[in-house]
Amino acid sequence: MTPSLSPDPASDRFKGRVAVVTGAGGGIGRAAALLLARQGALVALNDLNPDLAAAAVSGIEAAGGRALALPGDAADEAFAAEAVADVMRVCGRIDVLVNNVGISVVAPAEDFIAWDRVVRTNLYSQFYWSREVAKAAMIPAGRGAIVNVASIAGLAAVPNQIGYVVSKHGVVGLTRSLAVEWGRHGIRVNCVCPGITATDLTTGASGMDPERLRARIARVPLGRMGEAEEQAQAIAYLASDEAGYVSGLIMNADGGQLALHSGVMT
Repeated sequence: MTPSLSPDPASDRFKGRVAVVTGAGGGIGRAAALLLARQGALVALNDLNPDLAAAAVSGIEAAGGRALALPGDAADEAFAAEAVADVMRVCGRIDVLVNNVGISVVAPAEDFIAWDRVVRTNLYSQFYWSREVAKAAMIPAGRGAIVNVASIAGLAAVPNQIGYVVSKHGVVGLTRSLAVEWGRHGIRVNCVCPGITATDLTTGASGMDPERLRARIARVPLGRMGEAEEQAQAIAYLASDEAGYVSGLIMNADGGQLALHSGVMT
């Protein structure tokens, strides 16, 4: 039986609003797209894999929500501009942007190819989409909410993942800079920094080896991984009117890990 979207107690939270979510084919991005739809938003969701984007749209529509797919490379500047223009043509507005797309590559610091790929995907994409959405929709409307997804690696360091660490530190800086610069336009910009979360990147076939995974979980005071749905709740809060005076916030959603282990993650 297909679940209904209506029972959510905050089902009208985003009624009449349009949200754009990048990297929404799986993991935290998909969970955020589903939650925003359940709470009333029309969700335009992007993923590099068109099949995953279509499946996410179908899942939302089957449960009574509204969604449209934006398949393509979120790190492509021209595509970001075209996708935002498409949403504006169809919907006439964009109220919420969730910059979620991201990748991680394990490689030594000398590997420029890995560095360039990760930084472009994780950081450049967030700048491109924020700029296009702000210009096309939020600045003219005099309001909007942008939620950037970083990582606790944006506040610490991880061996052999320099591109990931630097890109996520960049997302933290981007968030604060845009919050300061665009506040006069009524645009709030915040950031969620997830800790270890149960997604394909951690528990899937290409995820962490079991020993490393157990070691990571052992460093979390709550003693478990986070769930993608829990990260989505943090994203939805920051995107909502309930956070109307919250901007420039870097929110850790890490089970207390950085409170116990700051500086270096293993």
